Amino acid sequence: MDKKVQSVKWLYLTVFLLPVLAMAQEKETKKEKETKIDEVVLVGYTKVSKKDVTNAVSSVKAEAIKDMPSTNAAEAIQGRMAGVQVSLSEGSPGADVDIVVRGGNSITGSNAPLYIVDGVQMDNALSILSPKEIQSIEVLKDASSTSIYGARGANGVVLITTKGGRKRAKTSINYNGFLGVRKIQNTIDVLDPYQYVLYQYEIYNKGGVQTDIDAFKARYGTFADLEKYKSVKKRDWQDEVFGREAFNFTHNLSVTGGSDNSSFSLSLNNVQEDGIMIGSGFKRNMANFKYDYDVSKKISITLNARYSRQMIYGAGTSSTGSQSTNRLRNAVRYQPFEGGSNVNVDEFDPLFANETNLVNPILLANSEVKENGRNDLLLNGIIEYRINKDFTFRSVIGYVQRDEMVNQFSGPVTSLARQNNDQPVVFLSKAQSRRITNTNTLNFRKTFGNHKLDLLAGQETVKTDAESLTMNIKWFPKSISAEEAFANIQAASPPSGQVQDIPKTNVLPDRLVSFFARANYIFNNKYIFTASMRADGSSVFGPGNRWGYFPAASVAWKVNEENFLKDSKVVSELKLRAGYGLSGNNRIPAFLYSTFFTTSSDYGYAFGNNVTPGATTGAIMSNLNVNSF
Repeated sequence: MDKKVQSVKWLYLTVFLLPVLAMAQEKETKKEKETKIDEVVLVGYTKVSKKDVTNAVSSVKAEAIKDMPSTNAAEAIQGRMAGVQVSLSEGSPGADVDIVVRGGNSITGSNAPLYIVDGVQMDNALSILSPKEIQSIEVLKDASSTSIYGARGANGVVLITTKGGRKRAKTSINYNGFLGVRKIQNTIDVLDPYQYVLYQYEIYNKGGVQTDIDAFKARYGTFADLEKYKSVKKRDWQDEVFGREAFNFTHNLSVTGGSDNSSFSLSLNNVQEDGIMIGSGFKRNMANFKYDYDVSKKISITLNARYSRQMIYGAGTSSTGSQSTNRLRNAVRYQPFEGGSNVNVDEFDPLFANETNLVNPILLANSEVKENGRNDLLLNGIIEYRINKDFTFRSVIGYVQRDEMVNQFSGPVTSLARQNNDQPVVFLSKAQSRRITNTNTLNFRKTFGNHKLDLLAGQETVKTDAESLTMNIKWFPKSISAEEAFANIQAASPPSGQVQDIPKTNVLPDRLVSFFARANYIFNNKYIFTASMRADGSSVFGPGNRWGYFPAASVAWKVNEENFLKDSKVVSELKLRAGYGLSGNNRIPAFLYSTFFTTSSDYGYAFGNNVTPGATTGAIMSNLNVNSF
C-alpha cells in the first residue's frame, strides 16, 4: 500500500454505532395525514411562533446536531448560527468552549452569554451537555430580545431545552456511540543537528565574549568538531511530545417512555478522550433524568435532575510561569538531537523571551502534573397552572451547584520551581458555587378577530454564593513525586527566613431581584409590535446604583402576507423588522465599590531573622459609581 495513503487514513477515523438496541418500539397502526406544524422558538420566558418573531433570534433543533461526533453541544453548533462565534479556550481535551455573540462587549469583564437550561441559569452549560440531550437551542442576539434578561443580557442569551419522554409511548432503549482518533499531520520544519550547532556557534561567538566562546566549546567542541554533527541522528521533539494517536470514545444510552398523563427520559453519557500531548486526557460522566406529569387538566409538573463529573489531565500546551515552560516553544526550538550526559541541561536561547532558557521537552512535559476536576449538579422543578383558556401561571425553581478542584505539581525544571531554588511547587485550589433561582410568570393569550394579544408579567430572584480556597506551597524536596506532594503538603520546608504564602479565600455572595413584563400584539397576521420592560436589583453594584431599568421595543412587517406577495412562488417569507433595547452586564468582580487589602509574604516586615507578612491595597480601587450600563 502506498505510504502516503497509509498516513492519510489516520487523519480522522470515526465509527458510528447508530441506535442498535430498541426494546418495544411503538408501531404505527394507521397512516397519519401529513400536517405542517408551526415551528415555535423561545424568546425569553415564553414561546412564540418563529414567523412572528420581531427580534434577532437563531435556533438549532435536535435533528441538526443529534448525529454530530462531538463531545459537547457547543462544538456541535459551531458554524450553524450567524453572529455566534464558537472557539475552544485552549487545545487540551475537555477545555471549556467560549461562545461570543456578535463580538465582545467588554474589555475587562466577561463576554460569555447568559445560559438558561430548562428555565435555570447554568454557567457555560453547552460545555457539559451532550448533543444527544438537546431538544433545541435558541440564541437571543440583539438588545431588543436580550433586554428581557436585564443586567445579565448584554452578551447575548442562550436558551437550552433538553429532551424529555413522550406521553403514550412505549418504553424504548437506545444506544449511540462513536470512536475517533486524532493525530497531527503537519509539524513545523526545524534545523537538523548540523544546522543547529552552526546556528549556536554564531550566537555564542557574535559578541566576541570569551566566556561565551568557552561555553560553546565545552558543550559542542571547536568549530572543526562540528562536522561530526552531520551524522548525528535527528530527534523530532514535536512528534515525541505532540505526535501520539489520541483516541476518543463516546457512549450515549437513553431510556424513554410514557403513559397517558406522564412521560420520562433517562440519559447517560460517557466520554473518554486522549490528548495528542503526552500526559493529557479527559474523562466525563453525565446522567440526566426528566419526568413530566399531568396532575389534572389544569396542572402539570416537570422534574429534572442532572449530574456531571469530569476530570482533565495535563497542564496544556503552556503553564503558569515564564515562557521557558511553553510546550510548543520548547518542542520547536530545543536542540534536535540527544544530549548525551547533558540531555537534561538547559539550552541558551537569547533571541526569545528576555534570554530565557529552553528545557528538554520530554522532561518538561513529565515534570508538571495537573488535575482539574469539576462536578455539576442541576435540580429544577416546574409547575404550570392553566387558570382558564386565556391565563396561565408558571413557576420554576432551580438549584445549581458546581464543585471544582485543581491540583498542580511543578517539578524542578519548571519556571515556578526555578524561582524557588529548583524545589518543586504545589498549587491547590478548591471552589464551590451554589445558585437558587425562582421565576414566576403569568401569561395572558387571546385571539379576537384579526387581533392577537400576548401579555406576560413576571418576577425572578437569583441567589448565588461562591467560596474558594487557593494555596501555593513551595520548597518541597527535589526528589518528591507529584503523588507524594499532593498527599503530604507538610513535606514542604521553607529556607531560613522564608515563610509560605498565606492561603487565599474568597466568599462572594450575589443577589438579584427582578420584575419584568412583555407585550406582543399582532394585527391581521401582518403587523407585529413587541415591547418589554425589566427592573433588576443587583448586589454587585454599590449603594445608590443597584437598580437598573431595561426597556425594549420592536416592530415587524410580514411583507409576504400582503396580497401582492401572498401567492408568490419565489418569495416564501419576507419580513422587515426594527428594534431598540437596553441590556446590562452584572458579571463583574464583586465589591468593586469597596477597597480591599491583600496579604502576602511579598508585603512584609523583617524582625530579626523572621519575616512577618503584611498587607496592601489591591490593584483595583473602589468605585461607588459602577453600574450595569
